[in-house]
Amino acid sequence: MHPPHPEPFTKRAQPATTAPVALYRKFRRNLAYLVAGSAFALLVACGGTMDGMVRGDGTRVTFTFEQGMDRDFYHATIDGEHFKGQAVQADARTAVGIGVAAGTTVPIITSSSSGNFVAVMFGDRGSTMRCNMNYADSSGFTTFGGVGVCEHSDGRVIDIMW
Repeated sequence: MHPPHPEPFTKRAQPATTAPVALYRKFRRNLAYLVAGSAFALLVACGGTMDGMVRGDGTRVTFTFEQGMDRDFYHATIDGEHFKGQAVQADARTAVGIGVAAGTTVPIITSSSSGNFVAVMFGDRGSTMRCNMNYADSSGFTTFGGVGVCEHSDGRVIDIMW
């Protein structure tokens, strides 16, 4: 007589050693979705204005920004000249390593920043501006606010806060 066949569509028990690996794989997949969704949300919804004032004469200047993944984009108009440029982290540090989780080799990436950004802006009439910005959020999330100083190529200094 033949041994009885298992019932169709029944699930066999997994050995105890594969449960942590399966859990880790599920965690990695869910983490990837979370990171991708968060990055998309940051790119779609982050922009705003910064209020500036020229030192000495009190002229108001409005800067606009768009948050990017690795830099911010700035725009401003001063005396009819339109400026645009980029701001990048001045002192960001990244480290890469390798770790082991559930018997699988995984990459480890860490980063740190103080929230200090440097920006360069070019005007459409040949002027330039260089800015030193201190973001309130050290990771560089622009919409949390901050303060900064820009120097126009003609020597004017603009104090900024947002």
